[in-house]
Amino acid sequence: MNQRIVDHFNSSAKTALASGEALAEEIGRASQSMLNTLDSGGKLLLCGNGGSATDAMHFSAELLVRFLKERQALPAVALVSDTATLTATGNDYAFDQIFSRQVEALAAPGDHLVVITTSGNSPNILNAVTASQAKGGITITALTGRDGGALAPMLGREDCELRVPSDNTARIQEAHAIIIHCFCDLIDQHYCGEH
Repeated sequence: MNQRIVDHFNSSAKTALASGEALAEEIGRASQSMLNTLDSGGKLLLCGNGGSATDAMHFSAELLVRFLKERQALPAVALVSDTATLTATGNDYAFDQIFSRQVEALAAPGDHLVVITTSGNSPNILNAVTASQAKGGITITALTGRDGGALAPMLGREDCELRVPSDNTARIQEAHAIIIHCFCDLIDQHYCGEH
């Protein structure tokens, strides 16, 4: 049992290090894109399913409240948080529209959609991306894993895909959490004047 526990930590560390080496430049590019959105008066819209839904809420809370530094509150909406909207959409339309319906209503040109999906194949995530593209002027950052799924080829040149180099859902989710903390740190540095 102890060795199995240690193996989890070793596997997680290995994936985290590989992700840092492979994705550092793209994490920086995505962070700068988010900062451009925030500096221009836009907002971040975040979504995901299951564990990725909690990652979306976590990121939103870090922006709305604080990460490590005292700074202004920043506009971020976790599309997974409104239970009434999610259940009404799922009931009256379909579960695959729970995020796209909100994107249609809330997104505006200059906003930034952050989608978190370990597989890149969730229909409600794909529909959210399609809805944001139909609006125009919305940048997309996708946190993915495996081969990027059906989502990867949907992304445009200005969009960012941060694909964790792993096929293991738990390892991908752990790396996503670190990536989100990287975003938070770089955003803190920008607004707190620390470089």
